[in-house]
Amino acid sequence: MRGTFVLVLFLLTVPFASACYNPMDSLAVEVHLNKPGIYYDFTPLKNAENVIIDDGSIIYRSHYDERVGVILREINSSLWVRIQIPAKSFESAYAYASFESPLLISNESFELIKALGWEVKNYTFKKESLYIQISPKNGDECRRDSECAVGGCSGEVCTTKDLAREIVTPCVYKGWYGCLRLTSCGCYNGFCTWKPNPDFEKCLKEHGIDPSKIIKLPLAEVYIADYGKEKPNEEDISELRELFEVLGISCVLDNLQFKTEITNSPEGVIDPYSFNFGKALEVELKWLRENGIIAVGDEDISAIVNVAERGKAGQNSHIGWYRKNGVYTWIPYDESDKPLLVKCVSPPFNISIPKGEIVLKSSSTPTESSSTPSQSPPQGEVCGPALILGLLLVPLLFRK
Repeated sequence: MRGTFVLVLFLLTVPFASACYNPMDSLAVEVHLNKPGIYYDFTPLKNAENVIIDDGSIIYRSHYDERVGVILREINSSLWVRIQIPAKSFESAYAYASFESPLLISNESFELIKALGWEVKNYTFKKESLYIQISPKNGDECRRDSECAVGGCSGEVCTTKDLAREIVTPCVYKGWYGCLRLTSCGCYNGFCTWKPNPDFEKCLKEHGIDPSKIIKLPLAEVYIADYGKEKPNEEDISELRELFEVLGISCVLDNLQFKTEITNSPEGVIDPYSFNFGKALEVELKWLRENGIIAVGDEDISAIVNVAERGKAGQNSHIGWYRKNGVYTWIPYDESDKPLLVKCVSPPFNISIPKGEIVLKSSSTPTESSSTPSQSPPQGEVCGPALILGLLLVPLLFRK
């Protein structure tokens, strides 16, 4: 790559294709400093060394990691700050595997998994490069509780109405039968079964009974992906084993075969899953403040960093000062009240970073003559020439 910083964008077809999402967003975090009272002044950067300035876009080497670039740009009189990992290629490998297993996930299991450092959302689990998606499959025994009934000598069996009349069990009372008062027989995931809940499951365990032996479990499809890897390393396998031990299915890893898939997603020069985007953004915002380029308080920086993570960049997902439940706060735009999300993709760009660290020749104090950002989120049509030029500000074609 050349020693200067170049952004590549292919905008030569269709009247300014929209830039709502770019694959390079997955290697970036970006904040729109649009809160009233935050000011900026580019004066200290205008004569700095190791900086590229083109059409209002300012690019320099990150103070957190020299392999990473920082992009400052002004759009509609407000400042955007982007931390960008360059791509070393535009093909990315990931390892994946899937299997089916009877599975019961309790509320207690979710909490234990969170304690292991996994991000949990419904039946999706994420940790660094690892992604797990669990899809329970419904049975076809029933569609409503009224189609199920209790059977057996002690009323210990929950099954369909037809089978409940015929089923015969030994008339021997067992201690765990007392746990049945904590649940009910009904239709759960298409099966007639004792319905799971934390108290019922805890009671069964206290009597030495595995809840999965009493609660009829549907098959669940478990999908595993390890992004940026052709196969999981030992550390990844260890992480998966810990999670699966909580779910009671760790034995599947012994014979699980992973396959490799190549996609046309950009692969970063450093691992984006282990890179601390929040810390990188914090370091940069504080450096900009210390050198008189922006005026922003510690409370705002802390709130921004708290929601900063990989992929929070671009028109739909950048961080900004937006309403959520009627209250303004620092959040990703797509989590704000009634965001104008745009479903379109622009071709990837790449960056090469100046060889040296930015050197300022003078300093300046931000004043109100600098831009005063608007408090309102974007309104109206966002796919158009103004957004393209503002979001990407691409002056040159990238040449290797």
